[in-house]
Amino acid sequence: MKKSLRAILLLLTVFATSSCKRDDQVDPVDFGYDYMPLLRGSWIEYDVDSIVYDEFNARVDTFSFIQRDECVEAYKDLEGRTTFRFERFKRYSDTASMQFVTTYTRLVQGVRAELFENNVRTVPLVFPPKDGEDWDANAFNALGSQEYSYDYVDRTDTLGGTLFDNTLRVIQQNDTDNFIIKQFAEERYTRNVGLVYKRWFDIETQFGIDSGLQWVQTIRNFSLINN
Repeated sequence: MKKSLRAILLLLTVFATSSCKRDDQVDPVDFGYDYMPLLRGSWIEYDVDSIVYDEFNARVDTFSFIQRDECVEAYKDLEGRTTFRFERFKRYSDTASMQFVTTYTRLVQGVRAELFENNVRTVPLVFPPKDGEDWDANAFNALGSQEYSYDYVDRTDTLGGTLFDNTLRVIQQNDTDNFIIKQFAEERYTRNVGLVYKRWFDIETQFGIDSGLQWVQTIRNFSLINN
């Protein structure tokens, strides 16, 4: 009888211990920070098509070039946050020399990423990314509210001839129902790479003639060297 009682107590102790372990084990949250890897020395090159709809001449002109965005510096901002400075270059062929265009900064702070470009701070991503989630991209500037939303997260996508397993899509603007003015903007990001695709257009149609601009930017090459 005593042996049976001891066996029962032992089984109850083992069960209670294993139950506590299961209750205490919490799966780590995947915040998705790797959708915007910030590494000094890393760079991405894009094929860019800038398409101009010329109302005056009733024609469409396409200007193509290669854009290179390179992370050149990491520093602490006035709030003590690690900020990464990027330099942008472009060239008009594989053999042409790079021309400096501009500089901008990126950082990741808790549940959001921030982009500071042309003296305007925006929020291109929020974390963790979820299908259908939306936010105000202009929350930290004086411009009017601009709603961004996740169209999808962690989908397979082929861009620039490369298959990416985990890609998310951000819809930044989608005003395409108007018969006269159509505006649309999207960005796509891939884990462990960053921004891989960008497209936007702002086109006005009057008397069957289009005027405006379209921008298509697609990744062609990248390096994530961390210096």
